[in-house]
Amino acid sequence: MSAAGSRATTRGTSKVTVLPFGHSFECPDGESILEAALRQGLFLRYGCRHGGCGTCKAVLTDGDVEGEGSSFALSSQERAEGVVLLCSARPVGDCTVDVEAMELTDEEFRAGDQVGAFDTEVVAFEELTHDTRGLTLALRDPGTMTFGAGQFVNLEIPGTDEVRSYSIANAPHVSDRIELVVKLLPGGTFSGHLRSRLAVGDRLRVFGPLGELKLRLSHRRVLMVAGGSGLAPFLSMLRHLEARGKPRDVDLVYGARRVRDLYRVEELERLAAVLPGVRFVPALSEPEGEPWAGERGLVTDVIARTYPTLEGYDAYLAGPPAMIEATVPVLTGLGVRPANVRYDAFVPARA
Repeated sequence: MSAAGSRATTRGTSKVTVLPFGHSFECPDGESILEAALRQGLFLRYGCRHGGCGTCKAVLTDGDVEGEGSSFALSSQERAEGVVLLCSARPVGDCTVDVEAMELTDEEFRAGDQVGAFDTEVVAFEELTHDTRGLTLALRDPGTMTFGAGQFVNLEIPGTDEVRSYSIANAPHVSDRIELVVKLLPGGTFSGHLRSRLAVGDRLRVFGPLGELKLRLSHRRVLMVAGGSGLAPFLSMLRHLEARGKPRDVDLVYGARRVRDLYRVEELERLAAVLPGVRFVPALSEPEGEPWAGERGLVTDVIARTYPTLEGYDAYLAGPPAMIEATVPVLTGLGVRPANVRYDAFVPARA
């Protein structure tokens, strides 16, 4: 990707200028802009760090970079407008990036990475579905984590330098442990480790909290749309609402293929019963031959036939990228302002 006005530079390092701060730093060949910034005591917002979540979007205003990240995290229109992912973008010569959309103060930018590293101990496994596991980690060092309902952590795969991103499912007031929901992927590195080697008492290292999928204060009604393991951040949000005792108008549409793919249904039904204004709508896209009295179809179908309009709503989405990609235009077509649509979509890094 390039911007007009590219200049040659000495091979070995490139100068990266960050707007609106006007600060420049050196980025060695082969290193991403994000890596170089964090290493030199600067802070830029990030999430998964492998080009999948889109948290580190910035606009390339001058120069060239290579490395694009996933096609979901950056749309073709964004690419055409010069948007890049700083965790994937590697400078090819001097360049300038504008990070104004990150809404960082100058103090935050210069304060360095505030994301913490935590040593944890596996204290519980739970089989949620045939291909989804619950994993509870007790925080050992430090012993607590301050996070917002809806955020996620990066989990380091033992014996590797790789991490995987998982949303935190427990409420923030339970600060001495984190509950994760893990989708078992065929051939997945951490999936294989969890299936065959991970045991209660094992130690894992996590980094966080990360992500901007936090429930904002607003007078608007909230529509949450979850698919698969994407239910985790909404469990955290609803558990948080219960703990605080402050009602909020929330509809949760939870999509799965079949009955065997649903989990935490009893708890969600309980939360909907005790929290004023909360409505829980599970939906199955492939319920053929199963006793199912609930909604049928994809979440996009359910939303389209349930809501004549979504004007005045905030929308939060979490789940497979294909689900989110299909759902966003449905929401905006029904009246949700694009600025009020927020989501985390974790694109698998690699097997």
